[in-house]
Amino acid sequence: MVRLNIRKWMSGLVRWLEGSRAPRRLDATLPLDHPIPPEDASTSPIEPSQRDLPDQAVVLGEPDSRRGRAKVARIFDSAHPVRNRGELFGRDRELDALLSATLDFGQHVIIHGARGSGKTSLVRVYGDHADEQGAIVIYMACEPGVSFAELVRPYLRALPAAALVPEERTRFRDGLDALPENFGPRALVDLVAERVAGPVVLVFDEFDRVTDLHVKAEMAAVMKLLSDSLASVLFMLVGIAHNVADVIDCHPSLRRHMRAVSLGRIESDSVKALIDAGEASTGLTFQDDARAVIFRASCGSPFHIRMFCHHAAIAALGRGSSSVSVSDAHKGLRSAIEQWAAMNKEDAHHFVSLVEREELLPEIERIAHAVALGDRLPVDTENVHALLGEALVAEENGSDSFVFRDSIAPQFLIAFAILAEAATLSKSHRPPVRAN
Repeated sequence: MVRLNIRKWMSGLVRWLEGSRAPRRLDATLPLDHPIPPEDASTSPIEPSQRDLPDQAVVLGEPDSRRGRAKVARIFDSAHPVRNRGELFGRDRELDALLSATLDFGQHVIIHGARGSGKTSLVRVYGDHADEQGAIVIYMACEPGVSFAELVRPYLRALPAAALVPEERTRFRDGLDALPENFGPRALVDLVAERVAGPVVLVFDEFDRVTDLHVKAEMAAVMKLLSDSLASVLFMLVGIAHNVADVIDCHPSLRRHMRAVSLGRIESDSVKALIDAGEASTGLTFQDDARAVIFRASCGSPFHIRMFCHHAAIAALGRGSSSVSVSDAHKGLRSAIEQWAAMNKEDAHHFVSLVEREELLPEIERIAHAVALGDRLPVDTENVHALLGEALVAEENGSDSFVFRDSIAPQFLIAFAILAEAATLSKSHRPPVRAN
């Protein structure tokens, strides 16, 4: 096996981050245990004789290998919410909680979790199930800097006629048109309380983008008023934990009318099921050691699982194989890091400097793993902040906890550590140089 020249790649990454050269195929400096095909190899069929493949590998015979890449991109899509309920893994309990809260108990809901935890995907699948049970779900994403009226008016305009009491439809439309520019919670409740047949669920995704405390207070007030008036309209707020919690703090009595659903990481059996489903859909096979790398780096984050699987699968396809090896997984981590680093050069540069110190790798991974699982890190030792100070910021809720400046960064730090560890192991197994 050719040594993984990860240190050379990291040096190239640093030069790119510092702007000393244009970004290019950094993986060209990383020889794997199988040859990397040339840039244009993906545009033509790959014959078995062209690749030195392991025995278990299956060569993909599609005339256009782009079709294989397109299928991988769709199945392991980390950039968009899932397309259907069959693509949602590890969220059965949370989905049941949402359906029970809204349809059985008539409660408003707060969904909170870190970036990449699959909040929007869960909401989309919830909407599919709720629709089957006769509910009307209206989904929109919040915009920053809007007033209460600007935030909720689009939902009122989107209410279909089927959601309204038939004899009240005209009065509802007239009342909506007559609302003042900056109406408040009471005006909304008066408009819908007796006119919406329901159940109607209004989903405010990315609610953490709403930072105006006055708007949050009005959202809390309208939810309380809707519940008190026995209205059929429910609110579902989706966002980062400390932001959506501000709503409850604005109106403590709202707690009995609400259900909070927290999204953590998915369990290992759900990670396995996600990868298994990807294998079945793409025809690829992830070897056990490749799976182990993805398990370790992703920490159960659906976003990172799909992203690392996607890049590893592309690495396998690039060498003409349908068997994803540990080398493909390592190459996938490198490719994923480069994609992330292009948007976060400062943290990426810092992470490179951290993993260059081999003796710190276990502690770095321990800290990153703790934050990846808990979304925050109570700083109980001085060396934690000394190590990660540039990447950490104090949590906004006034606690003593710290969070990563980029909430999806901990898994990428673990990916850096995995690659650095692989380089160290490769170096220790290098045969001695013999003198002439």
